[in-house]
Amino acid sequence: MFRSSGCADPEFAQHTIRNRKDIHSISILRTFQRDQDIFECDQHCDWWYRIVSGATRKYRIRSDGRRQIADIHLPGDFFGFSSKANHGFSVQAIVEGTTIACYPRKTAEALADSDPAVARLIRVSTFAAIERLEQQMLVVSTMSAPERVKAFLVHFRDRVGQAGEDGLALPITRYDIADLLGLSTETVCRAFTDLRERGAISLEGPRQVTIIRPGSG
Repeated sequence: MFRSSGCADPEFAQHTIRNRKDIHSISILRTFQRDQDIFECDQHCDWWYRIVSGATRKYRIRSDGRRQIADIHLPGDFFGFSSKANHGFSVQAIVEGTTIACYPRKTAEALADSDPAVARLIRVSTFAAIERLEQQMLVVSTMSAPERVKAFLVHFRDRVGQAGEDGLALPITRYDIADLLGLSTETVCRAFTDLRERGAISLEGPRQVTIIRPGSG
């Protein structure tokens, strides 16, 4: 089962621990199979969600029929927030047996209004999602294909708390990476090959990557 190492902000983690009872008292745990939808685009936004284990993809089908992935959610990530009544994206489980805590939106909003620590938890989670989007926009708009893939691998390794380790087990496929980075699957495969031939990474399997030179493109 894919798991991250947890929150990197100690103060935020302490808020989470102190308020775990209140938060979990309103949640329902659900388990999803690979490629099962948690919710679909335009579905009414009645729940908020948090990854307990596994991973999900946030995506939308474009007018030309192509899929665009906007984010990958990992353990500890909250998602499903919306300023509108309906969701603007679909979210789908990536890993078999992904476990998600589901929070009734109205109850969670009331709890956040009454508990500053819970409000901060939601605020920090939202900021983290914005920062991931900004990082992705920078990568997609300014880098070549191999540079995009390399930047994605380093950023993903940092997200799962493996900054001090060389190996990285990816929960997503080359197809997912392509739809996340705005590339074709063939281009992503060529980028992996190019990075391997340049000695920037090594591949021990389809999803097991060792980053040899983090600073190289």
